Amino acid sequence: MRQLYTSPRQENIDRVFALLNEQGIECTIENRSNYKRQTYQRFSYSQRQENRDNWAQVWVTRADDYTRARALLKELGIEPVVRHGEELALARNPTPDMKRQSVATRVRRIVILAVAGAFVVLMLRYMGVI
Repeated sequence: MRQLYTSPRQENIDRVFALLNEQGIECTIENRSNYKRQTYQRFSYSQRQENRDNWAQVWVTRADDYTRARALLKELGIEPVVRHGEELALARNPTPDMKRQSVATRVRRIVILAVAGAFVVLMLRYMGVI
């Protein structure tokens, strides 16, 4: 089984599930929530820190149907789940804050290497090698 789609909205999950079943693709739904329970909470797509593992998920049962299911979703304009997709996008297009952090890390490493080099030179002079 492979995960194909995830969403906090149960209506979206049901629509994708129905579409795949119409096309003859076996699939299951994991993490389905119950609307009638007291702990139902509203969701927000703008909350990027939310744990998406708790959202309802559509899984394709047979691996042979996975590519066909992905193609169906892409035809509808729905991007299928990509593992670590947000991290991948950030790595490809870093924010200015991430760029500053990487520059600071490089500078720290260079300074540490310079101090270590100076220490080695001093030790060699002390031992009389140089």
